[in-house]
Amino acid sequence: MIASPPHERASEGGLSYNDVISLLSLENSLVLYYICYHRFSDYLDRSIMNQFSSDDKDFVNNQRQVYFFAGILFVFICILLLLSCYFRQTLVTVFLMLIAAAGSISASLWMFKRFEDFQRKISKGKLIARRFQNISRYFESILQDSTDIIFSVDTEGFILKFNKGAQLHFGYSQEEIVGKPLTNLFVNESDKEKIIGAVQREGKSVNEEIPMRTRTGTIILLNISISEMKNDTNQIIGLVATAKDITEKKKLEMELVKKNELLGKLAITDSLTDLYNSRHFHDQIKRELSRFKRNPGRKLSLILLDIDHFKELNDSEGHQMGDQVLRSLGKVIKVCIRNDVDMGFRYGGDEFIIILPDTDKNQALIVADRIQKQFNSFKFGKTSLSMGITEANAEENDQQFLKRADEAMYRSKKEGKNRITVD
Repeated sequence: MIASPPHERASEGGLSYNDVISLLSLENSLVLYYICYHRFSDYLDRSIMNQFSSDDKDFVNNQRQVYFFAGILFVFICILLLLSCYFRQTLVTVFLMLIAAAGSISASLWMFKRFEDFQRKISKGKLIARRFQNISRYFESILQDSTDIIFSVDTEGFILKFNKGAQLHFGYSQEEIVGKPLTNLFVNESDKEKIIGAVQREGKSVNEEIPMRTRTGTIILLNISISEMKNDTNQIIGLVATAKDITEKKKLEMELVKKNELLGKLAITDSLTDLYNSRHFHDQIKRELSRFKRNPGRKLSLILLDIDHFKELNDSEGHQMGDQVLRSLGKVIKVCIRNDVDMGFRYGGDEFIIILPDTDKNQALIVADRIQKQFNSFKFGKTSLSMGITEANAEENDQQFLKRADEAMYRSKKEGKNRITVD
C-alpha cells in the first residue's frame, strides 16, 4: 500500500505538511523577532547609558526586566508550537495557535510601548545633553572673554585655569602659568594664609585687598574673592578666585584724599603767612576753652601781638615789603612755638594771635620774648612787636578771654610799644 503524501493527512486528525511548514515559519519569524528585539534593545541600552547620569541609569537597569520576560514569552510560545505538532485534534491545535498568536500580539504591543518609552527617554536625554553643552559653552565664553581676573587652583594651591582677563593683567599665558603654585604671584607670603588658608579652614568665601606681582615684577593691588570649588558629591576639588585690579582706583582715591586734605587746610590757612586764619581761631579757642573747663588742673594762655609802625613801612616801602614783613613774622611764630600743640593765627591785618594749651602766663611770657627777639633781628625799619598775654579762667567765655588779651596788648602800645604786657 502506497503512503499518502504528508500534505494529504489532514483528514486523519494530524497536521498536514503545509501546517508544519507554516508553524516552522512562524517559529522562525519569532526567533528573528526576538533576535532583532534583543539587538535593538542592546543598542538602546548603550545609547541611554551614554546619555544619562548615574541617577537615570536606574531606569535603564529596570528595562533589563523587559529582556527577561521577553525570553520567557518566547520559550512559552515555542512550547505551544511544539505541543501543536503532537496533538491530533485540530481544535486543540487551533486553540494553541490562537494562544500563541494572542501572546505574540500582546508581546508586540507591550514591547512597542517599551520602545516608545525608550525613544522618548533618549530624545529627552539628548535634548538635556545639548542644553548642558550650550550652557557650558556659554559660561566658558563668559569666563574667557571677561576682563575681570578669574583663575582656579587645586587643593594644593597649584593653578588649574587662567582666563584671558588674568592673562592680560598678569602678563602670563595659559601655558606658562598653569601648573605653577599660586604663591609665585603673592608679594607677601602671609597673604597665602590670609586668603587660601582662611577659605580651607572656615569653608566660606573670603574677600580681601592684596598686592600681587605680575610677570614683569610690577605690583598690582587686587580686590580678590576666593571660594571653594566642589564636585557633584560635594567634595572640595579646589578654589576659584575672581578679582578686580583696583590699582588705579586706589591711586585716584589717595590723590582725592590728599586733595581734600589740602582743600581743608587751605580753608583754614592764611595764604600769605601759612598760619591759621581767624575763622579757624574762633573754632579752636572754643574747643580749647571747653577742654580747659573739663580739666580744672590744666592751663591755657593766649598771646596777642601787633606790628608797630607797620602802616608807615607799608606806605613808604610798598606792599611787597609789607608782605615780606608779614611772611617773616609768620615763620618766626612757627619756629618759636611747639608743633602739633601750640597754634599760631593771623588774626587780621598786622595782628597775630597764639593759643598755648597747657601753658601758664609765665611760660607764655618766655615764648613771647623769644618771638620778639627773633623778629627784631630782621630790622624791618622801625617795626617792632607790642604783645599782650593772658591766662584763661573757668568763669569766662572765649570773647572775654580774647578781650583781656587785647587790652593787655593795647597797654603795651600805650606804654611805648615794643614791649610785652601780662594781664
